[in-house]
Amino acid sequence: MADACEHPETEVRLEWAERWLSPSRLSSYLNLCGGDVELALDLHEWNLMLGRALMGDIAHFELALRNAYDRALTERFEGDEHWLFDASSPVTRPIMRKSKANKLRDVNMVNRRAIDDARGRAHDPANPNQVIAGLMLGFWAHMTDRSRERDLWIPYLHAAWPAGTDRAKLNLQLEAINKLRNRVAHSERLFNPRPDGCSPARVDAVMLALFRALSPEAYEGLYGNEGKTTIERFLDDHPSPIDVRL
Repeated sequence: MADACEHPETEVRLEWAERWLSPSRLSSYLNLCGGDVELALDLHEWNLMLGRALMGDIAHFELALRNAYDRALTERFEGDEHWLFDASSPVTRPIMRKSKANKLRDVNMVNRRAIDDARGRAHDPANPNQVIAGLMLGFWAHMTDRSRERDLWIPYLHAAWPAGTDRAKLNLQLEAINKLRNRVAHSERLFNPRPDGCSPARVDAVMLALFRALSPEAYEGLYGNEGKTTIERFLDDHPSPIDVRL
């Protein structure tokens, strides 16, 4: 690190890079790159490019998921209003469950807040299509939580997936996809995940498989029969500046 800063150009680059990224963020890249500022910045840009590639898959999957769930609920829910707005909807009505602390809580309270927020941002808050478009991936991912199995999964959402889909396994997969989406959205480091962390390569492969299960025609139209995942194709075209794990 000290040797790299002996050159004025390197010192200037280090100064603006720290102001831009913050010293703590930049240092995590510098440590991996032996103090080489240029290499650290290359690695940071490579990480952002990887995130952009992943965000394409996430966007494809999120559209398929929310529209599949909307269809499953719309076709089966018998209420006076759209399932987003009806007080008797399994997505909005109070569903009381005991927390780990053995206290009763309404697991749908967070749903009602999310819907209210989305309605507040919508140009036409009475238009369910606009509200659905404004709901975050986490809203849809948590629909398969165990607390909603009896009220939401069994009567409605199971129909969006192939017969025999394991709700618990699916829920874990959706949680991982949502975590990856948040890491990408916040420009966090995607490579070298902790052993218990979010492997982008594994999550991307799972996400594409789930997309194919939800919408095989759309998957075929977008990805064809190519056996490689988006990350594998990305690495073919954009090898990492240093050896990393995905």
